[in-house]
Amino acid sequence: MKFTLRSQNGFRRAGVATAAVACLSMLAACGGGGNDGGGSGSAENSVTDLVVDVTAEPDSLDPFYRNVPEAQRIYRLTYSSLLQWNEDGSLEPDLAAEMPEVSEDRLTYTVKVREGVTFHDGTVLDANDVVNTIDLAQDPENGAVWLSGLTYVEEAKALDDLTVELTLSEPYAYLDGKLAMLPILSDEDEYATNKTYATTENGSGPYKLTSLKRGDSIALERNEDYYGEAYPFETITLKLVPEDASRIARLANGETHIVPDLPADQVDLVTDRGANATVVEEDVSRLFAYPSMKADRPTSNTDFRLALAHAIDRQRIVDQVYGGAGRPNSTYLTYGTLFHDEELGNAFGADPDLDKAKELLASSGVELDRKFNIIAVKDPQVTNAATIFQANLKELGIDATVESQDIAGFYGALVSGEYDLIMFDAAASTSTGFSPDYVNGGLNSSAANNFAQFKDDEMDQLLGTAMTAAGEEEQAAAWKAVQERDLETQGNIQFVVSQTAQGWSKELGESYTPSALLWLNTLRDVK
Repeated sequence: MKFTLRSQNGFRRAGVATAAVACLSMLAACGGGGNDGGGSGSAENSVTDLVVDVTAEPDSLDPFYRNVPEAQRIYRLTYSSLLQWNEDGSLEPDLAAEMPEVSEDRLTYTVKVREGVTFHDGTVLDANDVVNTIDLAQDPENGAVWLSGLTYVEEAKALDDLTVELTLSEPYAYLDGKLAMLPILSDEDEYATNKTYATTENGSGPYKLTSLKRGDSIALERNEDYYGEAYPFETITLKLVPEDASRIARLANGETHIVPDLPADQVDLVTDRGANATVVEEDVSRLFAYPSMKADRPTSNTDFRLALAHAIDRQRIVDQVYGGAGRPNSTYLTYGTLFHDEELGNAFGADPDLDKAKELLASSGVELDRKFNIIAVKDPQVTNAATIFQANLKELGIDATVESQDIAGFYGALVSGEYDLIMFDAAASTSTGFSPDYVNGGLNSSAANNFAQFKDDEMDQLLGTAMTAAGEEEQAAAWKAVQERDLETQGNIQFVVSQTAQGWSKELGESYTPSALLWLNTLRDVK
């Protein structure tokens, strides 16, 4: 899927699809492929108390600490940002009264803040809160997931109560997109990482947190003082239901209204039982592995990492794990993303190249005298993919183990580097919405969410060029260079990209369509 995007300060997807869409969307035609999802719902929504079944709960509600889907589904409803993404990839004002004014040299952004906005605790939101939020995000001690996106913001200052001026060190092509991702915090709260908001919130969004029941549910109620148009739901409950069969049964029985992260091969089953379901073509997730860069780990060796990358049976993973709703992937900049180069993105191919892998393994000089350890995030699809990869490594002569752990279990190892490989999946929209600069967050040596601690001076330079390039042609060339270097280094080892499906009840009516973003972005459009 390739898009042409361009607007003054951000990007707009024209939705121009190529024949490659068929590779990812073959299941969409099998059932529920259109907006009607195969259901027979009425035109208008009849739900007042919305229930969403989720497969995992966030380990923290802190909007600076995590940007995984389970966390963003909550804090995108409870916090607000200066701008917000539309489903066509365009941007519009949210807390901002209007789109930012940008100087001719692209180094100064002036943002007007809406008047009369309050946080959930009743305090007024003004320019000082915006400045404080940016300062907190830029403080390395806070480890904010939004740090890398603010690299080029040299100074944020309040010109008056409702005007913020951002001074950039260099022109930044994707700042508007980042302003749509950064949740605004109150400067009345003394922020401490994963403490202040770990189990509570104080945002300015359309919903307030009412309860957090670990292992069960998270409940929200409508914020009656919300500055924007009210959502139609009085309450939203995110219910923890890990089993696919249970979620599908609850959807069919009317116990729940939305089932995100539905396996693509379950679309027909859901529609056959009278609910709606579709493969969300543009909601693309990467399956990849963090290689430890600790000096005594084999994965710190570039040739060893490339040997692993060539040994992967990507097509088998696509077919057996994702039921065909996916495709092989070789680069961090992912299929479906702006400026993705299709040839480079498929450079390692669909089938393993064991001859090349063995050649690289030999040139690495790595001789393992122990079992190679693969940690897979606790998700059935990731674990199944890890098992296939384990068999691939055996053919390469590497004896590997697979251990399934949740994030809380392996996070310490990820930070310390005391692991070999951690397999993970993440939506491409996790940190940047529809912008391509998520790659900078994962591969730039100074980025807070470069969890593998990958460091490559050439990659840093290429990313800097891509982040600041002015014209569309210049940006395309810059991101192509990033992909080329990625193929030479594999700071994250790429496996496949996949699509998820989503199911929803007929009671939601025809005005509901699943979002192409990982959070519930389209709830605001339901009438």
